[in-house]
Amino acid sequence: MLNIKIMKKIILFIIFTFTISCQAQTYPLRTYGIEFPKDSYVKDTNNELLDYEGTWKGTWNNKTIFVTFKKIKFYKSYLDYRAYFNDIIVGKFKVIDSNGVILYDNTSLPDNKAKIKGSNFKKVDNKYSLIYIDPDLCSMSGSVYINFTDATKTKLNWKAVYSWDIITESCPYYNATVAPEPLPYEIILTKQ
Repeated sequence: MLNIKIMKKIILFIIFTFTISCQAQTYPLRTYGIEFPKDSYVKDTNNELLDYEGTWKGTWNNKTIFVTFKKIKFYKSYLDYRAYFNDIIVGKFKVIDSNGVILYDNTSLPDNKAKIKGSNFKKVDNKYSLIYIDPDLCSMSGSVYINFTDATKTKLNWKAVYSWDIITESCPYYNATVAPEPLPYEIILTKQ
């Protein structure tokens, strides 16, 4: 009888210890200034990313853009020795000109191939940071910052900086005087 009580206590202690160690590997989305242990999880514990999910629409330079954001659990594996999971939003977009001609459309890409991937919330100004990399446009890349402009969270301010870091002779825009503009530099998007 004594052995059964001791065994129950040991099992409960092991379960308790395991539960605590698992929780210690989960960090809130707004954790700053630490290196996350390998296979830990930076989780959207406050569901902050849910407000960004959905389709957003805006118009610039006689073009209309539809951006669809979706929250996913992403494995950041670029640093293998400390790769970790992170809740992020991914963005897929379709751009149409004023005549209804589709200029860009990557909405059918799988989530892991999305050209827009979230990074984190900026500590100072509360903007959500995203990275844009477009292998179909000679690896055009950039940073996008989004934040809500109203309390109802139906309008989204989008500001971006883009670059063409590596343009080789194989790029169709190698000597072009005008580069394509698949995404706006600054726009207010409205939730659909």
